[in-house]
Amino acid sequence: MSIELNKDQVNDPGLATSRLPLTAVFFRSFLIQAGWNYERLQNLGFAFAITPALRRIYASNKAFNAAVLRHLGLFNTQPYMVGFVLGNIIKMEEDLARAPGNAEFEKKLIGVKQALSSGFASIGDRVFWGRLKPITTQLCIAVWFLAGFYGWLFTGDGYRPSALVLFGGPLAGIAVYGFFAVYLRWIGLKKGYACGGIANCGLDAMRWPELIRRLSVTGFVFSLSIVLGAFGLLIAHNLPGESKGSLAMKLTLVLCVMALQRVTRKFGRSIFFAMGIIVAVSVAVFTVFNPGKFNIYL
Repeated sequence: MSIELNKDQVNDPGLATSRLPLTAVFFRSFLIQAGWNYERLQNLGFAFAITPALRRIYASNKAFNAAVLRHLGLFNTQPYMVGFVLGNIIKMEEDLARAPGNAEFEKKLIGVKQALSSGFASIGDRVFWGRLKPITTQLCIAVWFLAGFYGWLFTGDGYRPSALVLFGGPLAGIAVYGFFAVYLRWIGLKKGYACGGIANCGLDAMRWPELIRRLSVTGFVFSLSIVLGAFGLLIAHNLPGESKGSLAMKLTLVLCVMALQRVTRKFGRSIFFAMGIIVAVSVAVFTVFNPGKFNIYL
């Protein structure tokens, strides 16, 4: 009995974090969505990613199989943030292997896993889907703008950019997005292991609110720069047939719409609320003042 018990325990404290298992877990984490299913979401991907560490932790097949089955339950988080959860759970599996049969600790492990998956799903969605994804498009347009390619604005322009310029825009956005995704996977794995066993492990690893705020400001600056640059190009393109008053009014309208969107978000309102105000004001202005034919295009 004692021999079997020793086989179930961890091979060597901390051995699961040696270079080979950590690297294997890191690369496998890129496939977290590969086994996605409607019943238990990312459970297959998580079990696949953590398997190299579990094999190093548990000496007996019985203990290893039990550990894998433990991670086939419901699991779902933001894919790029999964490293924080993996690192934490690897550390907890090591602790559990040193005290086999501890049902209370096993229950805690599952609870910590669920808590972290929910927390990082929220953070990751705000960082990647809400901020970085739009910024990639904005960065692409900015690169094209600076390189002198305006096909995104003047669709009938006969200018043909070089392949370097044409692909440089999208690749710049992909590079920035990819850097954040890969960096957070790796650093999350390391930091998650360092604070393993804590329900809020990794949630204070970075200043997430500050990062989200800075990404929001960056996105707004990109948007403002692109809009002003586009208007500048359109004005230069159509300047002979436009009066200064007409150009100023059109530019003011666009800036007012952007300012309204920021104000509504500041007070927790959605973009649809801002659109409703714009439509209502537009209808009121055209009804009361009846400006007749009005060409808003430059």
